Amino acid sequence: MNKSASKVLFIVTTGDEETFRASMLNASNLLASDVPVKFFISQQACHFFTRKKLDEAPDGPTTVKGRLSDTMKLGADIIICRTAIANYGLGPADFIDGVDATKGWMDIVDDQTDPATKVVWVG
Repeated sequence: MNKSASKVLFIVTTGDEETFRASMLNASNLLASDVPVKFFISQQACHFFTRKKLDEAPDGPTTVKGRLSDTMKLGADIIICRTAIANYGLGPADFIDGVDATKGWMDIVDDQTDPATKVVWVG
């Protein structure tokens, strides 16, 4: 990672499970190396954090559920875009515990422009 960057912001918009799982694995590796990680989840990716989706998902270390669980246990900060939530007719109660479903794009502007933050787009 760039020497001036000390934290990572993943902006995830994909509905593709393989891509989503890869971003969670990369985040877990960073977190295990003591690099703070924040996720901003928007568009189709917000569905990966719903109670319904995860209740129906298979268990296992390499599944969406397993990768997400590992990343959250390691301390990732996860924000679900409130605009995406509204666009899909969801509400904060539809999401799993441990995510912030109250913020939007303007809440991460400072993170995106902070020289200490490496921004990674996944989508």
